[in-house]
Amino acid sequence: MKIQENVYTIGNLEAEQSILGAILLDKTCIEHIETLTGNDFSKEYHKIIFESMTDLNKKNKPIDLITLTSELKSKGLLDDVGGVSYITSLSTIVPTTSSVKHYVDIVKSLSNKRKIVKASYSLIENIRSGKDIDSSRVIFEKDSQIDSKTDNEADSIVEVLAELFDDMQERPEEKIKTGISIIDKCTNGLGKHELITIGAGSGVGKSAIALKIAINAYFANKKVLIFSREMSKKQIAKRILLSQTGISKKQFENREFTNYDWERTYETIKRFSERNMILDDKSSTIQMFKSKMRREKPDLVIVDYTQLVTPSNTKESRERQVAEISRELQQMARDFDTTIIQLSQLAEKGSGNFRPTGESYTRESRAIYHDSHIVIYIHRVTEEKELEKAYKSIPAFHERGSFEDIKATIETRANSGIRFVEINVDKNRDGEPGSNFYWFKGSDLDYYSII
Repeated sequence: MKIQENVYTIGNLEAEQSILGAILLDKTCIEHIETLTGNDFSKEYHKIIFESMTDLNKKNKPIDLITLTSELKSKGLLDDVGGVSYITSLSTIVPTTSSVKHYVDIVKSLSNKRKIVKASYSLIENIRSGKDIDSSRVIFEKDSQIDSKTDNEADSIVEVLAELFDDMQERPEEKIKTGISIIDKCTNGLGKHELITIGAGSGVGKSAIALKIAINAYFANKKVLIFSREMSKKQIAKRILLSQTGISKKQFENREFTNYDWERTYETIKRFSERNMILDDKSSTIQMFKSKMRREKPDLVIVDYTQLVTPSNTKESRERQVAEISRELQQMARDFDTTIIQLSQLAEKGSGNFRPTGESYTRESRAIYHDSHIVIYIHRVTEEKELEKAYKSIPAFHERGSFEDIKATIETRANSGIRFVEINVDKNRDGEPGSNFYWFKGSDLDYYSII
């Protein structure tokens, strides 16, 4: 292919020959060019020679005309590199071994250029062949990435500990506080690179808790991106507006506003005037999410909810589809240096409304639980045994009356839109789990402590 031939002409023959010749004249040269790999050479026969030299060095054997010829012959590659005559000529080309690092810089620089050019051609071919732009761009970014480390270089523990030591002397990471006491107590806030799952049944408040966290993050000067597959962006904005102004749903629908309501509305719009909360109800696939995240560079991403995201492979089983989506979200949190919250419906467990815990409650795939750094379940407490347990553990309930009195209070409040729920931090990879009971008022998007 002509394009590929043009790519391979990006190289410096003399610099490559000088590196190989320097190693033949002085084996110790190979110890000082550890950033170089065989793939950095533009000529395949130079790559073969260099890798054979590396193999000899690993075996603690000398690198000279005899040993290198023997090594290549044993691999059946001697003729491929031009035979003994070409290897002999290498040692006569190099002007001085002291300049080997200069030659390495030349070869490495041209290698990086070839890498970018090859990736660019691949990007063009992928788009021509019908692949979507976002997935093609992801491949391009991966293939063209220039790393200061070699392909086979790894970090030793002492290097990683040294990085940690440097981190310890800097300011601590500014985590995202949720505004919900039990979550902030257990997690100390939500950190970068973390995938957090919030699971609940329908109408229990998983979208509400996500919006509350989003609002808290926004007012903490974080950029928030909300992907909603359940509500339109207008519905999300309406819930936020009503929660911030105190305007009731009935008032809004009937357009019955007081002067105070208008004042609060104007004030709320002013408070949200910064372009730091982005609502997206159109993106439906992981690739579309990535594209939007690449443009917006958010600190916090909310996906409402995982089971409504369109899978990339519709022929796979539903369990594998959801698992793939969850794994992609986990990787995206790391790749985009952000925090991702995925909302998830809970699996039905027969009759009753029992407290969810463990991996089996994540609907359609247990991978959701395993992929997450933190799993938070929101549970509406209605079962008799659970109510008794809650009554015994909450001092404020004791002060207000008997168990039957509290049951009546819970029922009365439920009729007015205030539900008795438990928020359970069921999994916390870097901290302790924990739970607490709250009054949940959907119109306020808030969870109130029981006092």
